[in-house]
Amino acid sequence: MDRRNSGYDRRTTRSRELGSEHPRRRSRRELERQRERKKKLMAKRVTIVTIMILILILIVTAVVAGVRALISSGDKKSKENTTPTVAATESKEEITFKAPEIEDDKKSKGYFSTLNSGVFIYNKSALELFSGTDESAIEYAECISDFKTSVKDEITVYNMVVPSHIEFALPERVKKENSVNTNSQADFIKSVYTNYIDDVIPINCYNELSEHSKEYLYFNTDNYWTGLGAYYGYKAFCEQTDQRVLDLSVCKENTIEGFEGELAYCDSGLYENLDTVYFWTFPYSTYAMRTDSMGSSPYETSVYFEGESSGPYAYGVFIWGDCPTFVEYNKDLTNGKKIAVVKDSFGNAMVPYLTANYEEVHVIDYSYYEDNLKTYCQDNGITEVLFVNSTLTANSQTQIENLYSLY
Repeated sequence: MDRRNSGYDRRTTRSRELGSEHPRRRSRRELERQRERKKKLMAKRVTIVTIMILILILIVTAVVAGVRALISSGDKKSKENTTPTVAATESKEEITFKAPEIEDDKKSKGYFSTLNSGVFIYNKSALELFSGTDESAIEYAECISDFKTSVKDEITVYNMVVPSHIEFALPERVKKENSVNTNSQADFIKSVYTNYIDDVIPINCYNELSEHSKEYLYFNTDNYWTGLGAYYGYKAFCEQTDQRVLDLSVCKENTIEGFEGELAYCDSGLYENLDTVYFWTFPYSTYAMRTDSMGSSPYETSVYFEGESSGPYAYGVFIWGDCPTFVEYNKDLTNGKKIAVVKDSFGNAMVPYLTANYEEVHVIDYSYYEDNLKTYCQDNGITEVLFVNSTLTANSQTQIENLYSLY
């Protein structure tokens, strides 16, 4: 048989003997299988790459978060050392303010003084407007905090900010009718008390004054509080420091008629409503050592200048007026307690009451005293310091600078 013409093909025979498919078909199948393998391999690679990218993203996110937390922590520590924050007093009891009940006869109008545009005349009283802001409150809080930081745990530091007369005397109706722009002193004081950098203890006398706002708490012709108003400030201090409050009923009431305060000039009608200065002498023996000026020798005197007469200087009955240092002593008290009171003139009327609680009351007027407050306390064994300033002082850049000069 001619194999060339019989259709015999060696490759076909060999394929059939081996039971395999046609070479072309086998080649196509293998290509398809290879393609499938490549697809599966590619899918695995994509999955692996995707997982690796996700892991990388998680790692980067964690690293960034850690860096941000570290930066934030550093910023927080920096702020704690340089700027006042509300967080510094968050752990303390929240300070609240009781709104005063101000009598309004629905008739009296009031008017601005023609001699002092910052004074409003209402019911024959001269009321100085208040312009304090959060910024000045924070600056004052920083100033008090700086002293506490300097003395650390050696000295307990208290701060009392005293509101002025207008806060308790001017009805809202009158403010609106006359466009009297005076800022809230409650808000100002709260801003001070919630922005200490260090552990200063706030003494809130506002509520005590508010509860007695219908009484004779402030002079009609001057910025200062009366002896009675100062007593309520003292009462607030004692109650908030867990001390016994001196009872005025066991003291002798004294008066000086015809006090002509420094705002009397603002309106001629004020001379028809001059003030009475009330002060109380105590059922125990006291004396004082006064320094008239820096460098002068102290001399013994009384806590009150009982020989003071009517006129523009009648407020001088309280500790004989301002001076660098005035140290009060209670002869009948032996508890060993001493306190330094750093004050503006509002403090004059309040410090005599403290003799009921302390053997020694060291009164320092920062407008006259020129030495270091911390050194003074260390030299005299003083472990408590009370700052007493009005809102008018706490809002004054000049007075804040005077305070800083002490330390």
